[in-house]
Amino acid sequence: MYEDSEFSSIPVLPPHPWGGWDPTPQKRRETLEGYFTAITAMDRNVSRLLDRLDALGIADDTIVFFTSDNGYNMGHHGIHGKGNGTFPVNMFEESVKVPFIARYPGYVPAGTVNHDLVSHYDFMPTLLDYLGIENPVADGLPGTSFAPLLRDEPLDARDSVVICDEYGPVRMIRTRTWKYIHRYPYGPSELYDLANDPGETRNLAGSAEHATTEKRLRKALGDWFLRYVDPRRDGTKEPVTGRGQLGRCGADGDGTHQYAP
Repeated sequence: MYEDSEFSSIPVLPPHPWGGWDPTPQKRRETLEGYFTAITAMDRNVSRLLDRLDALGIADDTIVFFTSDNGYNMGHHGIHGKGNGTFPVNMFEESVKVPFIARYPGYVPAGTVNHDLVSHYDFMPTLLDYLGIENPVADGLPGTSFAPLLRDEPLDARDSVVICDEYGPVRMIRTRTWKYIHRYPYGPSELYDLANDPGETRNLAGSAEHATTEKRLRKALGDWFLRYVDPRRDGTKEPVTGRGQLGRCGADGDGTHQYAP
């Protein structure tokens, strides 16, 4: 399907020093053709689903959300894969940002693009709020509702979102203009000025010029996890290699199959 594509939107970069992607030209093309074909198949089948809702006459009574569990690097930053495409694992924008599309004809405004900071842990409180269902555990969970956005109403400003420790002892906080990534073992922490360096090419962690910003974000990140982390499943105490988790972590694991070597 994509035999003649130049894939001009995909960068060609040197492999990342943390175990990046260094394919032959033929392997790169084969990989990109397969990836783009999979995305096209997804697009077509989402369209089929929406057409089916129309055919059944229930489209106007059905809320459809489309999202994903992670992003993906197809050569971005010299990486093939998501966060565990490198070791130490990475939290580049391409790895952690995901699509989120909502469709509810007559209610969710079509064609609207929003830039508020939200995360997947906001999804449950949002859906419950939107449907008018009580959330009795709201005070113990990190998420907040962004249901106003689905009603074309303004959302109370939130300065940052925190990314949970999906890959063990790596944690991240992101504001509109800054990102701080803290690693407990396994490599350096990172600080990026996203306003002036959206490609995350200059790690400013440890610089005297940005020490105040780094300290503020590190404290905010630590405070968030002190409030919400389950000590039985604390990622800072889990080993990780970047090649995926095989077994259960924390108290539920047996200590022999935590993360793949």
